Amino acid sequence: MSADVIQTDVGPVPVLHRLALGLVARDIVTDRGTTGPLRAGWEAAGHLLPPGQEEWWPCVDLEPMGGGRFRLRASTRRPEQLTIRILDPSRRYVARHLGVALWPHTALTNPLPANFITVAARTLAIWLYPGAAYPVSPGMTVIRGRVVHQGTPQPWARVSAVDLGGAILGRAHGDDRGEFVLLITDVNQNPLQSSVTVQLRVRAPAGSPTNPTVEPIQRPSNPPAAGELDNAILRGRTPPVGYLPNTAVVPPFIVKVGEELVLSTDVPFNP
Repeated sequence: MSADVIQTDVGPVPVLHRLALGLVARDIVTDRGTTGPLRAGWEAAGHLLPPGQEEWWPCVDLEPMGGGRFRLRASTRRPEQLTIRILDPSRRYVARHLGVALWPHTALTNPLPANFITVAARTLAIWLYPGAAYPVSPGMTVIRGRVVHQGTPQPWARVSAVDLGGAILGRAHGDDRGEFVLLITDVNQNPLQSSVTVQLRVRAPAGSPTNPTVEPIQRPSNPPAAGELDNAILRGRTPPVGYLPNTAVVPPFIVKVGEELVLSTDVPFNP
């Protein structure tokens, strides 16, 4: 039996394509598929890029499947180690870059049922954080602000809101302009409180990188083990390697529950 034919109960069936990677972009707030005009692609160069590709997007686009889902078909023409870019031109979500290892093409085309690579082992779920244009619903407790280093916007910061006891109340990803939208989502928050005192903790990359840091993603086992498809890295809770803690003093402030607070001053960041 050839690699492009599989055996079924009704006989041999030709394979039109094989899945190399299924990408599912999820909204960190709703834990559902994202909405909006997301773009996803893998970085390439030279003849691998489509003719006339935009200079700012040196990628081969993944096939959009709707609802934040994308597909990459198996091919021997691409590397097995890819950098995947996820971008929202509308700024509803903050971009992320991922280092992804694909399964070898020979593993995907192995005709033996015992060696079949499950779809789950070829699927990557990644959670995206609210951007400046995120549709905040009435009644949400929200902090909007900007992280700066010596007066200049600090791109791609990671921001956490904690209470005076150190418990995390919410997280945010800063964008290329240093702006962040942080939703207080702690389910243990006392519903009778009218306000909460918040401290912001910031970690950020050194300098002012143009693009987000590439986050290496471990390829799942076959079949995936517990925690390989949903973990702190995929959910964006763990800062990328090389991110530095903030040494600048950021005074605590009070946030009214159920309202949106736009910080009147920038959040300073000093590595």
